[in-house]
Amino acid sequence: MANDTRRIPLLPESEWTEKARDLFAVLEGPEARERGPRYDIILQLAQNPELTIPFLEYNKHLMFHSSLSHRVRELVTLAVAWSCKSEYEWLSHVRDGLRVGLTDEDIEAVKLGAASPHWDDFHRDLMLLVDEMRDSYDISDALWTRLSAHFNPREMMDLIFTIGNYIMFSSVLNGIRAKPEAGAEGEALAEKYGRP
Repeated sequence: MANDTRRIPLLPESEWTEKARDLFAVLEGPEARERGPRYDIILQLAQNPELTIPFLEYNKHLMFHSSLSHRVRELVTLAVAWSCKSEYEWLSHVRDGLRVGLTDEDIEAVKLGAASPHWDDFHRDLMLLVDEMRDSYDISDALWTRLSAHFNPREMMDLIFTIGNYIMFSSVLNGIRAKPEAGAEGEALAEKYGRP
């Protein structure tokens, strides 16, 4: 991001309403109601808890209850983050991807998308799915048929909701100028894997 000044300020502790505290607890449990969230993005989202509590509940499903494998979820999320130029999501999900077994080669290949020779046909189709959903807001019949051979209907829904969610949330994060929160680990990852 060219400008790192937050457009939505962090909610100061003096303004932590009960609704804001409810928001803190969605991802981090009841102890966060008093201590506050670990991540600044939650303090930005707390400026409108009525909007963002349902959004975070939805995200909880994508992160913790999805029928997708961790590998598939992280690959498509990284493909969205790189192509939507979301530094926040890129650094967070490079870290998460490495934790679930993505390789350096996988992460470098995400940057090239479907054009990378690293991918087999299945993984190339995942990259194409991100491109089609981002660019045309649709999925071609041919790609749907190929992917449906690998995923049942529930998995297909988790897949397309994950991609759609991260396209939308990347736009939000970029628009509000959310600062990356992967910490010192994130800086090291940025040096190794770049920034979108």
